[in-house]
Amino acid sequence: MASFVREVLSAAVIAEKDDFASKSNKIQKKLNDLKSQLSVHIHNRYSNFSSSLSHTTTINGQLERLTADIETLESSINKNLRAELMARNGELIELNQGMQETNLTLQIVRKIKCCYDHMEDCNEHLSSGKWFAASTSLQAVFNILRTPCTGLDEMEIKIFPSIQKEIFSQKQKLSVNLKTQWAQKVIFKKDEEKNSFNLELRGASEHASFNETVEELIQALYATETLDDVLHPFNQHLKNDFLENIISGNSSVVVNHGSISVSRNSSEKDHEDPNSVFKMLRLLFSFLATNFAVPLSKEENSPTLLSRVGTKLSSWLSQTVITEVLATAVPSTVESLPEYENVLEETVSFHEFLVQTDFMPSSDLSLINYAKNVDALFANKLCQELLVKARDLMKEDFFTTVVISTGDSNHEDPLNLTSELKDLPIPPNFSMPDRTFKFPECSVSTSTMKVLDLALKGLEEAVLAKPFCSVRLYNTVRNIFELWCAVVPTFHKSDLDSLPQLSAIVHNSAMYLAHRLITLGFLYKDKLPALSQHTPTFIDIVPRIRTVGAEVLLRSMRIQRDTIVSTLSNAGMNSAGSERRLSSGVDQAVRQFIHQLSHLQKVWQKVLPADVYNRCIGTLVNSGLEEILQRILNLTDISAEVSGQYCSLLNQIVVKAPDLFQAEEPEKFVKKWGKFLELIVVLNSSLRVIEDRWGEGKGVLAKEFSPEEVKQLIRAIFQNTERRAAVLSKIK
Repeated sequence: MASFVREVLSAAVIAEKDDFASKSNKIQKKLNDLKSQLSVHIHNRYSNFSSSLSHTTTINGQLERLTADIETLESSINKNLRAELMARNGELIELNQGMQETNLTLQIVRKIKCCYDHMEDCNEHLSSGKWFAASTSLQAVFNILRTPCTGLDEMEIKIFPSIQKEIFSQKQKLSVNLKTQWAQKVIFKKDEEKNSFNLELRGASEHASFNETVEELIQALYATETLDDVLHPFNQHLKNDFLENIISGNSSVVVNHGSISVSRNSSEKDHEDPNSVFKMLRLLFSFLATNFAVPLSKEENSPTLLSRVGTKLSSWLSQTVITEVLATAVPSTVESLPEYENVLEETVSFHEFLVQTDFMPSSDLSLINYAKNVDALFANKLCQELLVKARDLMKEDFFTTVVISTGDSNHEDPLNLTSELKDLPIPPNFSMPDRTFKFPECSVSTSTMKVLDLALKGLEEAVLAKPFCSVRLYNTVRNIFELWCAVVPTFHKSDLDSLPQLSAIVHNSAMYLAHRLITLGFLYKDKLPALSQHTPTFIDIVPRIRTVGAEVLLRSMRIQRDTIVSTLSNAGMNSAGSERRLSSGVDQAVRQFIHQLSHLQKVWQKVLPADVYNRCIGTLVNSGLEEILQRILNLTDISAEVSGQYCSLLNQIVVKAPDLFQAEEPEKFVKKWGKFLELIVVLNSSLRVIEDRWGEGKGVLAKEFSPEEVKQLIRAIFQNTERRAAVLSKIK
């Protein structure tokens, strides 16, 4: 730099430079004089303008000469120095660019040198088995390559892609070695014959435990970002082979030096004791904590390998323990609630143990929260079990029945209402019927009785439970009967449509439930203080249950009615007027009609209450008689032979019908019975008898038939004679 200055000074004219300085000083001095003179001039310009004008002109001339001197000086400077300075500045810029290129080259060379040194260290550590040191060196090379030291695209430099390729090759080689070392140290085995799973850890010695020998390997896996590759199968084995078998129960855990095994027992249990499950889980996690509590890096407060495993499995473990262990351990009776306290203590202790081993974060409180919520759990489980059992009972076979008798003390008069009739506001000398508050004798399905007993059990549990649970149980019992209304008609629909006996049993069962529900709530009026705001009642469910039972029976009756009507309508009665004899189809249809009624008598008479049975069978008999009456009344010509055959055929119904009713007259339940009997009389009588029975519109015949119907029968049966015309004229 000094030589450069000397060259610049030597290139300038020294004399000329001295002249520049002296001229500059002179100009500066003249400027100062001009300033003083100008100031005085401005001050005095108004006092003596004319005298100062000549002086001002003199100053102006001096200023012009000074300006010319300045311009001359500037021209000399530009001529002698500026061109030389610009030339030297270009040389300086070239030198600066060269220095920058040299600096960039030096940085790249240093970067390459660092990469080479770390790669050499990595190879040396690999050959000596120092896995963590090798991974650290390899990671250092990655960091150097990822951090640009210049503003250039370094991948455009030929050597860097080669280095990067070599680094990837080294990383792959290191990863293979690390995975091989892990596979040699952590070994899972399965024994099909013994149905057992074993985890064996190799590498421990007398001087070092397994976690000490494997620490460098694990940290190397973590540093090379390949730890998850070996942890994924490890977690799967741990979950499927060990945890699931222990949690599902029927397993035993054996811990030896450097190994642990889980064996499935041959005996099967519904559910394992929670304390036993927690004990085996403790053995497993103690083994894991002893051997895998290895920090993942050399940094302070580094997470451990077991905590890394826990991030993948702890949430699943909590939910599985809740579902498979704690949920099944929740008691289903109030008496068993104190036993659950031990389970709660074990759950809290197990959660604290998992937190201490770093497998589960302290913020995960799902196990404790679930276990402590015992009241809600108990209520949920008990209510769920009641509904599940009730649904299963409703799906049972309905043909198994029990006879409900009016004298059955086990099922009747639960409130002892008969003994309390004297307290009712009944007028004196008013005798109550013996069947008051009694359910008629009939057959009820055993499954319905079981549902009722289950509901009573639920109410008894509600009496003993806490208020919160008590209200839940009461509402669940109500839901049982709501469920009955939905499940029974739906689940048994096909059988109900094809089996009239089943329809009758379901009808009786519904009516019996409704009968019991009328008074059931009053039994617990004083036993359920949690429901003190209102009386526990089931009366609002009674109409729906009765409707369900009635609809089931009515649907079955409609099917039977349609069958009867279809049989009689297709018998060929309409063609009787054009033939001299009744077709065999008419006789077969009537016999089938009687047979169907007899079959219904067998399946209904001992099932339905007597009054209900008589009304049901009477309705079906009436439907058949209406169809027969309509067909015969529509005939326009009935020969004497056909008329006699009709009488003989219809008399079979007259003979068989009374046997269908239990000591009751058919006309009490069959609306068209009287009209049917009169039809038989008309078919087998003379015009005189018909005239007498008409009795001028007041006789027996007039009560059952309209004038037009009687005239239609007379025209169809008798030939057109004066006698017939006379009788027809009287029927009006």
